[in-house]
Amino acid sequence: MTVYNLYIFDANGSCVYYREWTRTKHADSLPSDDELKLLRGMLVGLKGFCSKISPLDDEVNRFSYSTNVYKLHYYESPTRVKVVLNTDNGCLPLQEELETIFNIYTKFVSQNPLCVPGEVVSSELFTSKLDGYVQSLQVYKK
Repeated sequence: MTVYNLYIFDANGSCVYYREWTRTKHADSLPSDDELKLLRGMLVGLKGFCSKISPLDDEVNRFSYSTNVYKLHYYESPTRVKVVLNTDNGCLPLQEELETIFNIYTKFVSQNPLCVPGEVVSSELFTSKLDGYVQSLQVYKK
């Protein structure tokens, strides 16, 4: 199994972090605005759809879906930070792993006085900790 890439969106919906591991269709530092708009729109639509068909009144803050090519895993924190991870489609849902990624983000970005909210994350320490965690997952393949 393979981990392709990760997006982190702040509470305003801005992509503040992007990381690729084994994605074959490479982006530069951040994906294009068009790709981000499409992804945000799809996530809003899927979240709304999941909320409508859910048998519970609870807010939908995590889901995953598969295509014939990849699987998207989504987690939204209580602070509305969104973590989106793309893997190959054979992967099981990674909800606990997304929460751990959010906790790493909180510790090394949100609680870091040098990181400005709303700006693209450039913390090498965060990237290092994130890489270490993602590469330790069973689904990660070099």
